[in-house]
Amino acid sequence: MISLPIVDSPLKTTEEVEINFPQSTYQRNITADISRVPEYSLRGYLNSIVPLPLRTAFLGLDADENPLLFDLMDPRPGSILIVSDRDAGKIRLVKTLLYSLIFTNPAYEIQFSLISARTSQWKSEYDRFKDYFSHFTNNYDHPAGKAILDEADRVESRQHGRNEGECRILILDGFDTLPYMDFDIRLNFEWLLQEGPYYQVWPIVIMDSRTAGEEKKWVEKFKTRIVGRLKDPRLGSELSGLPDLKSNTLLNGKEFAVRIGSREHHFYLPDSI
Repeated sequence: MISLPIVDSPLKTTEEVEINFPQSTYQRNITADISRVPEYSLRGYLNSIVPLPLRTAFLGLDADENPLLFDLMDPRPGSILIVSDRDAGKIRLVKTLLYSLIFTNPAYEIQFSLISARTSQWKSEYDRFKDYFSHFTNNYDHPAGKAILDEADRVESRQHGRNEGECRILILDGFDTLPYMDFDIRLNFEWLLQEGPYYQVWPIVIMDSRTAGEEKKWVEKFKTRIVGRLKDPRLGSELSGLPDLKSNTLLNGKEFAVRIGSREHHFYLPDSI
């Protein structure tokens, strides 16, 4: 499961990093208790706590300001799907994860492969942290398929005791082209979803709600599904596996929900890096 440790000891750091982080535009609504929504920066929060363990990502804070952490050495969460309506904070969530790992790990501990329909939204991260990226490509050219096959080959090597080393995160930002890729690529990606986390190769897929509604067979392959605001609460409940979730009341661009065990857990993104 995604871990929820409570940490409260100080950590100091002075590194300055240039950030291109989408601004939060969350909407207030009558069902949300705004007074309990934490407002914070990622850097400020990480500076105020004990150092995160290596290979551990920060996702957000809950209403009690407990951190939601993602241990990349623990395969139990399985592959991760992030789904919401458009412009509801999906990229902000993945950038929170990315920056939290870069801030607390050297490049030989963490490597990213990014496949995106919107590479311009990731260019500043790539330009600033090239040492952390093994692949950086749009989702329709040949290099996208190569990135998937490379990560599948790495998992196969690790199954035989070779190529052990850094944790690897394959970020697929936009799912619209994958169902139309070559059969071999689709088959390898499906295999990655199942086997990758056991060998520290983590597929993380960003999918809008419309695509998720059309690709439910793919959605079911993800063990962990993180849901942002969806105007259709029925679809939100179906995609998240949370029957009581009211996804239309989540704060747009700020609040997400995930199932942890049998429990519905909400958390909130930082307002800035």
